Amino acid sequence: MSPPGASQRSPQLVLREIMEPYDGGPDSTKASLVVDLFVLVCILASCALIPLEHIYPGHGELFWQLELTFTIIFVVEYLCRWYASPSRLKYPFTPFALIDLVAILPTLLMLSHELLMLRMVRGIRLLRLLRLLRLLRLLKFLRYGFLIYRGIVHARIWLSAVNHQYRLKELGRLFVWVGVTWIIGSNLLYVTESTLVGKGPFHDYWRSYWHILIVLVSGIEDKEPLSLPGRIEVTVMLVAGICIVGMLTGEIVVILVKKAQRVGKVAVKPPEGRLERHFVILGNNAHLDAVVKQLHAATHGHNYILLVSPEAEDLPATDPKVYSRVFALGGDPVRVDVLRQAQLDKALRVVVLASEEDDSLVPAHMVDNRTLMETIAVVCGRRLPMIVELRDPGSFEDVRALQQCGVEFILSKRYGEILISQAARNPGVTEIYDRLMTFSDDTNEFYTIGVPPELVGQHYRSAQLFFLEMEEDDLTLVGIDRSPPELPHTVFWLNPNTSDCKLEEEDMILRETDRLIVLAFGRPSLEEVSKEDIWSGKILHRS
Repeated sequence: MSPPGASQRSPQLVLREIMEPYDGGPDSTKASLVVDLFVLVCILASCALIPLEHIYPGHGELFWQLELTFTIIFVVEYLCRWYASPSRLKYPFTPFALIDLVAILPTLLMLSHELLMLRMVRGIRLLRLLRLLRLLRLLKFLRYGFLIYRGIVHARIWLSAVNHQYRLKELGRLFVWVGVTWIIGSNLLYVTESTLVGKGPFHDYWRSYWHILIVLVSGIEDKEPLSLPGRIEVTVMLVAGICIVGMLTGEIVVILVKKAQRVGKVAVKPPEGRLERHFVILGNNAHLDAVVKQLHAATHGHNYILLVSPEAEDLPATDPKVYSRVFALGGDPVRVDVLRQAQLDKALRVVVLASEEDDSLVPAHMVDNRTLMETIAVVCGRRLPMIVELRDPGSFEDVRALQQCGVEFILSKRYGEILISQAARNPGVTEIYDRLMTFSDDTNEFYTIGVPPELVGQHYRSAQLFFLEMEEDDLTLVGIDRSPPELPHTVFWLNPNTSDCKLEEEDMILRETDRLIVLAFGRPSLEEVSKEDIWSGKILHRS
């Protein structure tokens, strides 16, 4: 298969990719993100014009020109989305298209002074009402809900990480004490000197603030009080200043030492930082680094990864770019309090790595995995997709019942045995398996999509021809997935044919409830991905 973009794409498809709200998916581009941010700024600016027109009525002409500019931008946006829509006849009646139309309609009506309707009513009041209706542009934010939500989540996590790394809470508390001491000391010294001395170095109220600030920060007495109580107060301020400077120096040293100690290591998860839509990896073994890099490639670095194990805080960050959104959480994964800190209720996937210990020495080590699964079920309270690595095939029987709970088990020994036998029969086949199982920008991935309406009731061979003739997507049909919804990818056939004893000719007829297994570079645009599936994590987008 050729890489994406090898075939000439139509202008409509290119414009559709740019105008679609940016969600990090395979069809999202940097141009799409720029357009989204530009439109969001225009929405806020155009709505801000409404109160500004009342606050600064003298600039009404300028505001009106700006309003016309924003309206032209929104009209162009509306027409571009209409042109790029897959169904141009239905697009004007879709919810988002109606919202876009309502957003530009008030200004367009204000331009139509000759309409009979405006002459029949009190035009001035109607124009005022139309100006207020321009606030309906805020409804356009619904289109960008996913982008705004993800931006808020990333900003919150980044702020919590900065707060933890630079001890902003401790520094803020220290500066509050400095401010309180400064204000109390300045007022106390001013009252004391003014009452007991009258005219003196501290008789000016605002200069007292400056003198006390010098005392606190530098520890140097700028002006000498004339009264004994004043001298005692300044002495107390001097001692307080020495303590404050010492505490500030200590905080700075702690920050620098911790930063030096964490160089080349995975960042520690902030205690108060709450992750969302993240991957959780429980345990540690020799291929943890490879798993992290593959997850980063699979999601293009859009999701955070949390590593949970007793030695997680000492794990090296082998690639700064890959580990920029990786956090470490030290502790035993079987402990409930540790799993609660991992925010499993907000996680997308949980990966449990097998222990490095020799199975023969620890024959019951997989019982801990079963205990861990039960603990996760208690902590999470919902069915969470989990992938568990097993080393001993015999352990699979002990945990087979957990498959009904959505747990997938990977037997590393079994995969190794199968790959060895395949390579023995077909030398070089391991490179093909490596390409299929590796996430990168130049490899295909497996996807499942719904059966297109025009293929329902058609034979599987007709579907193969249908995908071969497609122009928008480069897809290769490889199988049928007929699994029940509660157990996905459990009943399927690759390259099905009637020679399979389990298949009859009628089984080759595609049903509406079937899923088609295809091979492609990115998620096919043939099937619309709902925002609910993206938000819930059922669908992971990769750009």
